[in-house]
Amino acid sequence: MNREEYLAKLKNLLQSLTLDEQNEALQYYSDYFDEADDDQKVISELGTPEELAESITQKLANAVAKKNSEKNSNSETSEEDSGNSYQSDSLFFSYNADSVKSVDLNFGTSEVVFIPGEKFTVETRGIDKYSFQCSLDKHGVLVVRNVRKLNLDFWNHDRRRRLVPRILITIPENTSFERFRLSMGAGKVNFKGAYFSCFSYECEVSAGSMNCSGISAQKSLLRCGMGNIDFNGSLQGKINIDCGMGSVKLNLKGNISDYSYDLKLGLGDFKLNEEKKSGVCQVVNDDRKENHISVNCGMGSVAINIK
Repeated sequence: MNREEYLAKLKNLLQSLTLDEQNEALQYYSDYFDEADDDQKVISELGTPEELAESITQKLANAVAKKNSEKNSNSETSEEDSGNSYQSDSLFFSYNADSVKSVDLNFGTSEVVFIPGEKFTVETRGIDKYSFQCSLDKHGVLVVRNVRKLNLDFWNHDRRRRLVPRILITIPENTSFERFRLSMGAGKVNFKGAYFSCFSYECEVSAGSMNCSGISAQKSLLRCGMGNIDFNGSLQGKINIDCGMGSVKLNLKGNISDYSYDLKLGLGDFKLNEEKKSGVCQVVNDDRKENHISVNCGMGSVAINIK
């Protein structure tokens, strides 16, 4: 393995971090290679890309925990200091794997990443604690809220470090939810290996983007305004899709013969496997199958591929 291959693999393993953190880490180790001028020696010293990536993420997590501890013990930390370091704007919540039955997530303008983990954890960076809520109610519903708009100081060039508000959520393997609801405003959501099943799945995107994979549900509702939803997984039962001016793409596991659909289309586009429709039209299906897709699409596009 040479330097380029090593750094490329490292970059792929750091996808759960923000772009700022990824770039900072990659730049640091690229410079490290340059200074040493002996690629194989550096690789032997650093270990495998997997080992280095684990070390980087662990150091970031420890830095967050340490800063939180310092902040709690010193309430007189200046506002300027707390605004210029991602650690001081960080929060961390943890719940046992068997304690969460459903989730209700509502995000404004943030980068949200889901990854697998041993527990349910919610970690934030660059988000004011007063605009963030995370709690587990007596019914086992994990409620996470971050709906306040960005502070304009985030774009201030005087800040020493400008981080995209980021939320990292871990979901234990083989989790089965009663209900999974996720609403996103103008941010971005990515699932990176966090696979789960649920009875009811609901996702709503206003002007942001949502990339979901590895999810299976018995009934679902997908709503998209001006953003986009890209879903890869298994949806069965009743599937409702509302699309305004955005884009909804579904890659579903199954057999097309097991699905029926009805459609109301404005000036947008609709595609189901090789079947395509554009412009104003309506399809009514009286012979509904157990797996039925109901689509309302205005000026956007809905593309569904079942195989």
